[in-house]
Amino acid sequence: MRSLKRLARAGRGADAAPALRLQSQAIALALLDRSIQFKHRRLALLRLIEAIELGAPLSAEQWTYCKGVLTLEQDSALRAAVERAATGSLDARVAKVEVL
Repeated sequence: MRSLKRLARAGRGADAAPALRLQSQAIALALLDRSIQFKHRRLALLRLIEAIELGAPLSAEQWTYCKGVLTLEQDSALRAAVERAATGSLDARVAKVEVL
């Protein structure tokens, strides 16, 4: 798990190779799916932020789950971070999805 998380972060830099960036996006989405599957609400939100920052193509199901979890989250800093990531992303795939 740790090595997957490290690899996902490796593709974050602007100078990351395209293949590494795609691999990082895929890993970020897999980690998000795992958090959703195990109902790790807070962790899912953190992984959502990471996936958005990597420009990963999020599914409608992922957005729906995270949007529902966000309404239950009491940590205002985490809520703000999710909303900032969702609205601040310039990625066209994110822009098409309803803002959280």
